[in-house]
Order: sequence, then C-alpha cells, then structure tokens
Amino acid sequence: MLKYMEHIIPISDLQSKAKRYVEQVKKTEEPVFVTQRGRAAAVLVSCEMFEGLKATVEEMAYPDWKSRLKRAKTEAREGRMISLGAYLKKRASHK
Repeated sequence: MLKYMEHIIPISDLQSKAKRYVEQVKKTEEPVFVTQRGRAAAVLVSCEMFEGLKATVEEMAYPDWKSRLKRAKTEAREGRMISLGAYLKKRASHK
C-alpha cells in the first residue's frame, strides 16, 4: 500500500501556486488533494502515478486478477521486475 503524507489545499491556493504544486508532485510523487468550498474536489498526481493507477484498474478488470497479483508479488520478491513503461509496451503488443 502507498504511504504518503496527505497534502490538502484549497482550490484558491492551486490557482495562485499551480507551478509550485506541480513541481512538488513531480518531486515527491505524493498527491495533493484539492478542496472547493471545504469539500474534496480533485487530486493532483504525477503522470507516472496516474498511469500506474490506470494500469491497476485495467488489471483488476481481469477475472483472475487476484492470482495475477499474487504472481506479481512473488516475482517482485524474487527481483524479477520490469518498469511500468516496459510492461505497458509489452501489453499493448499483445492486444
């Protein structure tokens, strides 16, 4: 599970300091939660994190996702890993 310190800002801060928050997200890989009128409205994440989240959702669409996740965890423990970019390229070639 991802562990991060939550950063919560009002939308007015994002409007006036967008560049700062984008740089922060890119540097720390930690999301920034944006509120509007005191309620959660959006989350600012890095492109890499967003792509990872999309890939996770796509993987969970497979009926056997639990067994695939178990295999992936085993492979990770054994040091048999590939980058997200390499994985997405490999998956695209199998479609």
